Amino acid sequence: MQDGGKNMLQFPYPNGKHANYAHDVSEQLHSYNRLIRQGRISECIDLLEDMERKGLLDMDKVYHARFFNVCKSQKAIKEAFCFFKLVPNPTLSTFNMLMSVCASSKDSEGAFQVLRLVQEAGLKADCKLYTTLITTCAKSGKVDAMFEVFHEMVNAGIEPNVHTYGALIDGCAKAGQVAKAFGAYGIMRSKNVKPDRVVFNALITACGQSGAVDRAFDVLAEMNAEVHPVDPDHITIGALMKACANAGQVDRAREVYKMIHKYNIKGTPEVYTIAINCCSQTGDWEFACSVYDDMTKKGVIPDEVFLSALIDFAGHAGKVEAAFEILQEAKNQGISVGIISYSSLMGACSNAKNWQKALELYEHMKSIKLKPTVSTMNALITALCDGDQLPKTMEVLSDMKSLGLCPNTITYSILLVACERKDDVEVGLMLLSQAKEDGVIPNLVMFKCIIGMCSRRYEKARTLNEHVLSFNSGRPQIENKWTSLALMVYREAIVAGTIPTVEVVSKVLGCLQLPYNADIRERLVENLGVSADALKRSNLCSLIDGFGEYDPRAFSLLEEAASFGIVPCVSFKEIPVVVDARKLEIHTAKVYLLTILKGLRHRLAAGAKLPNVNILLPVEKTQIKSVGGEKTIDIAERTTQAIAALLRRLGLPNQGNGSYGKIRINGLALKRWFQPKLASPFSGKPGELSSLQLGKFITHQQRNIRTGNLSLE
Repeated sequence: MQDGGKNMLQFPYPNGKHANYAHDVSEQLHSYNRLIRQGRISECIDLLEDMERKGLLDMDKVYHARFFNVCKSQKAIKEAFCFFKLVPNPTLSTFNMLMSVCASSKDSEGAFQVLRLVQEAGLKADCKLYTTLITTCAKSGKVDAMFEVFHEMVNAGIEPNVHTYGALIDGCAKAGQVAKAFGAYGIMRSKNVKPDRVVFNALITACGQSGAVDRAFDVLAEMNAEVHPVDPDHITIGALMKACANAGQVDRAREVYKMIHKYNIKGTPEVYTIAINCCSQTGDWEFACSVYDDMTKKGVIPDEVFLSALIDFAGHAGKVEAAFEILQEAKNQGISVGIISYSSLMGACSNAKNWQKALELYEHMKSIKLKPTVSTMNALITALCDGDQLPKTMEVLSDMKSLGLCPNTITYSILLVACERKDDVEVGLMLLSQAKEDGVIPNLVMFKCIIGMCSRRYEKARTLNEHVLSFNSGRPQIENKWTSLALMVYREAIVAGTIPTVEVVSKVLGCLQLPYNADIRERLVENLGVSADALKRSNLCSLIDGFGEYDPRAFSLLEEAASFGIVPCVSFKEIPVVVDARKLEIHTAKVYLLTILKGLRHRLAAGAKLPNVNILLPVEKTQIKSVGGEKTIDIAERTTQAIAALLRRLGLPNQGNGSYGKIRINGLALKRWFQPKLASPFSGKPGELSSLQLGKFITHQQRNIRTGNLSLE
């Protein structure tokens, strides 16, 4: 704005006409009052500052409290300070009003600035100002600063009152610091300041935050023990119910609720909402209905939060029809029903797995032109996916975008889980690509679904003896689109910083498992370039890269997983070497054992003595009928059976029984297994490969691996 008669500020009448009030103070104040009624405080400041520049401003004619109250409602700190600067001789009351704006905005820095301004003005802060400053610190969660202000107040000779102590205790309650709350209460009692209901309620709230439910009831008893007993109000009841619910004492919370009748408390929707949320832990629908009836009889009009809680409760209790009736009854009573209630109703349909009702509600929302939220659409999508309505779900996803709603991680996670359930990998891949286009960062659930579908398809191809193995690189390597896709997605998850689970790692390793095919085994042996008696050819597995069981990349993948802490690190420190497969998935357990064997093969080549290997396996108990009745026995779990089958295929001698949860491989038997009988081109002792020759052979294999492609891609 500019000074001078030619550039004077103009403000419109409500009818849109313009008039110039530069020299008419009464008209300027009239405009100010109109602007403040409309809450246009920035324009109010512009007008007052313009009047001040022209020498027309008399702040005694401006109602200070009204402006500060509007600032409080709008949390307008900047405008409040600008207004304050226009007051020529602010009184302590003016400072208190400015401080109250800081409190409503939770602006502790602004509040301390007000205190400094009081001191600079040569005024002495009173109890009200200090109490408001403590309240501001409490709302900001600054408990230590709150007590520092309290001590400064006392040192300044200002006597704290019940409101001061109430602010202290309330701040401690909000921060969950029950000990400090009772410490402040103790100081209050020592100063003979009589506590009021606000103080007692703050103490009970503090107890509830920390789970000290018995102590909360002690406070209630103390209220009744006062010379003039302090009856509980709806805030007391609500705080006590919350304390009981937080401690898992739902029955006790219901007993507390009965105090509403005992003390004839009408209350607000909030206390009834707390009661509904408490009983939701037990699913007591009858109690929830009685709370609603009590509320109606007492003439308390439900708000949207209460309706939302009751509808949500109905959904979890499987009372979808009742949830719809609640919403309709509220509308019949003229209660304003918005998106919060409709979202809860959609959630109720989803929880009840009733996709027809969910779709019916969605169509109704469209008919009344009520725009849903992302969470509402996610609930609808969940209901449709649970109802095996994936095509319809894709339509809803399209609707969601047309409404200007952005699908989030939850949206795509729900959809991909549904795709995996239907085993529709094409749609799954499309959704994963679409999620990236929408700026949604894929999470572990989404990666897991794609990998799971790839795993199933590769397993099918492998068991049907489809062509999945290639020797193009000079060594056996799986070439299959599902394996490649699983590895690509797994690598993408790692790069994105997502730590896979043991289950995901096992599924990827499963995509690297070679087929159990005699022809492939023959080809693997031929690829070694050695020959042996046909009856002994199974023993040559010890010489094959990957032992003829897994693509060599499986070892790299397991080592990487171990570095992330997903699976145990392979260790040779213990003698005997222990392979603990009790908590491992099938493929992880097998590759872990093969990794141990690979390491021991290198040790043998280096001339080391091989230790025994103990394999700890999971077992499960089952009941069988016998002559003497039922008895419990241990049987081998699937992982145990898979390890036993692996050892049989490898031709590796072992002792023990999987049903007992332990298998032992002797170090000497292991050495012989690593040194199979071979014919030419090897020489030396007839028909046997020496340790030196084995070492050279393995070194040659290692060189091939290093120069080959070891990427997981």
